[in-house]
Amino acid sequence: MALLCVTGVLGHFTLIKCYELAEASAVQPFAYFQLAFSTAVGVAVFGETIRINIAAGTMLIVAAGLFTLWRERRARGMRHG
Repeated sequence: MALLCVTGVLGHFTLIKCYELAEASAVQPFAYFQLAFSTAVGVAVFGETIRINIAAGTMLIVAAGLFTLWRERRARGMRHG
C-alpha cells in the first residue's frame, strides 16, 4: 500500500513538472498511452473484452486529441514563418 502511495505521488509530481516545462498541447498526446496501457492490462490480466462502443469512443477521443495537436502545430508554423 505504501508503494502505491509513493508511486501515485511521484506520478502526480512528474505530471505537474511536465506541464510546467511544456505546453499542454504538446504533452497531451502522450496521455493517450494511458488508454492503450490500461486497456492492455484489462484484457491481459483481468480477461476483459473490448466492446465496439468503447473502442469507437476511444478512437474518437484519440482522433480529437491528434487533430488538436496537428492544428496547434500548423498554427504555430504559420505564425513563425
